[in-house]
Amino acid sequence: MHYQIIPLEMGSLVERNIFQQENKEIKCGTVWKLGSVITTIKPVFLKAYDPNIGICIEDIPGGALEKTYGEEKVIYFSDTVQEDEQDELTDIFYQSSRKFSKSYEDVYCDLGWRKINSESYIFGELEIKALDEAPTSYK
Repeated sequence: MHYQIIPLEMGSLVERNIFQQENKEIKCGTVWKLGSVITTIKPVFLKAYDPNIGICIEDIPGGALEKTYGEEKVIYFSDTVQEDEQDELTDIFYQSSRKFSKSYEDVYCDLGWRKINSESYIFGELEIKALDEAPTSYK
């Protein structure tokens, strides 16, 4: 049996990466308009689940981000990142910089940023569906 965990509000599925360098921080990643998490283990986390906080997908036994739609990339900087550096880092993140051909994660590390964390979350009100077979992906 497979279980599909579906957020009932758009934009309630996110992937977030955190990079740090000295006293500076970048938070960036992806927000999906729609999506779901699939697991073969019956979800029991709902008893302690707070929709305002959500849950890390890694904390859902057997959970994996499965169906997603409407990807939007987002980036935020700490106040300690200068505006000209923000512009360059934003161009790298959105792959609009002609100076770099690697992924933004690799370029950030090459520029001295350390990747501190990478996690995916689901939050808000959820619906859980029991499925007889694994759903087909439409990523």
